[in-house]
Amino acid sequence: MIKVTDIAEILQGTVIGNTDINVDSIVELDSPTQGGLAIIRQPGDLKKVASCLADVIIGPESIRQNTQATVIAINQLDAKLINHFLTWFKVSQYRLDDQGNTSDIEGVYIGKYTSIGEGCHFKPGVKIMNGVKIGNNVAIHANTVIKEGTIIGDNVTIDSNCSIGNYSFEYLTDERGEYIRLESIGRVVIEDNVDIGCNNTIDRGTIGNTVIGAGSKLDNLIQIGHDVKIGRHCLLISQVGIAGWTEVGDNVIIHGQVGITGGIKIGHNTRIKAQAGVTRSCPDNSHLSGYPARDTKQYLKTLAALNSLIKKSEQPEQRALHSSEPAPQTGWFSKIFNFK
Repeated sequence: MIKVTDIAEILQGTVIGNTDINVDSIVELDSPTQGGLAIIRQPGDLKKVASCLADVIIGPESIRQNTQATVIAINQLDAKLINHFLTWFKVSQYRLDDQGNTSDIEGVYIGKYTSIGEGCHFKPGVKIMNGVKIGNNVAIHANTVIKEGTIIGDNVTIDSNCSIGNYSFEYLTDERGEYIRLESIGRVVIEDNVDIGCNNTIDRGTIGNTVIGAGSKLDNLIQIGHDVKIGRHCLLISQVGIAGWTEVGDNVIIHGQVGITGGIKIGHNTRIKAQAGVTRSCPDNSHLSGYPARDTKQYLKTLAALNSLIKKSEQPEQRALHSSEPAPQTGWFSKIFNFK
């Protein structure tokens, strides 16, 4: 817990409202639960202030008129100052100041403050960091790293060489215009009955959680960005990449090499064909193909129309070629010595 006045001192801000509040959690502005501290990180966040349930909001002084929450007013979001605060919180939350191997399994590292259920199997090279919670009947294969705070449900299989709980790819700019990575304090939550293939990377949430829904199956070589929400019983096939903040509904099938941009919503029961590039949200029961991805029937009709145009444009040239007399063939000897 940290007092709101201490946070304001770290951020060089001013408390407007109740100065006696203690903060024990940091939440997203649209978190459905009451309490905690939220941070305005971009202009679009201002629209969420009026409905925010947090007790404390960090942002410009002007938001005070739209919320009953206590405000820590700052002139700008200083990357170094906010990271100083977030790093302190992350270290406290996952006890990163007190690390060590508690494992009695040869070749396996298990950090402190972890919780591991029954019937779990960990192969050599596995590293499980501080504050991880693992359910029953979980198998983690060789050289996979489970980073601090990750939550894994029951009956989960994670194949070799995965990295779960990486930094989120979210940056702020400093006074010189240089990019500074925003400290990520969120988690990865893997629900029950999930299978994750080899060489996958799943980024933790910046503030909230990245979630892999119950019963979903991930093939090899998949990248899941920060704060992504994958629904229940989804199939993600090899080399899929999903950018941050995207929400994927239940029973979605995403075929190989699909790329999905950040911050959109994929409806339930959607099918996305291989190598599609999804750039906008789609409703339930969509079938998408191509780039930019659109309804598969429309995409196929477009291809048919293009093929028809190409064939029509080729026909006059082909007729002219067939009607002309064949050009005489001249041998190399005649060309050299100008013989006719």
